[in-house]
Amino acid sequence: MAFIAGIIETLLKAVVIGIVAFCGVLFGKRLRDRKTAKEAAEKNE
Repeated sequence: MAFIAGIIETLLKAVVIGIVAFCGVLFGKRLRDRKTAKEAAEKNE
């Protein structure tokens, strides 16, 4: 029973880490898009 509990715990940790990583990727893309839009606006002025 402890073996199954250990597997479940490890899977839950992996899922949480995956969610945090995915959110980090989305946040990074959003920041990059904002920077690119700002640079394009400055270039057009």
